[in-house]
Amino acid sequence: MIKPDHWIKKFGVQGGILPFKPEQVNPASYDVTLDNHWICPTRDPEEVKSETFTLFPGEVILATTREYIKMPRDVVCDLKLKSSLGRLWLNHSLSGWIDCNFQGQITLELQNLGPYPRLLSAGMRIAQLVFMTMESPPEVAYGEAGTGHYQGQTGATRAWSEDFFPKKSDGKQ
Repeated sequence: MIKPDHWIKKFGVQGGILPFKPEQVNPASYDVTLDNHWICPTRDPEEVKSETFTLFPGEVILATTREYIKMPRDVVCDLKLKSSLGRLWLNHSLSGWIDCNFQGQITLELQNLGPYPRLLSAGMRIAQLVFMTMESPPEVAYGEAGTGHYQGQTGATRAWSEDFFPKKSDGKQ
């Protein structure tokens, strides 16, 4: 079941979303905002802290939410890009699933699919979180028993390992 606004408000007030702003609650989601940490593999320096970031056509970045979330053991979350941004050709192209018991800021994988450079700003609403109740808590939740490489992450966070998708430098098959 998807959690409604009154559940989200209670969750936020009790410390599940930090900082929590009631005006970011929607009927069935919570708007999250960008923070000021950016990682772009085509830039030098690759990693910067800045209140704004210009994302050029075709470029990808790792960004982060300003909000730190503390998921319950029986609730999962799906991150969805704000539809108005998608209509301007911004794409959150990859992972958007947040497991139960995850704690941390959420890393975003953003790409500009449009023809124009676009300005991203810390504090802008970027996505919304949709919370869903699990049938029951899992035997092992995220961050327990050696799981959860990203548990407690702050800032835009790179992949914990490249072993499962290695770089190929010679260009041959």
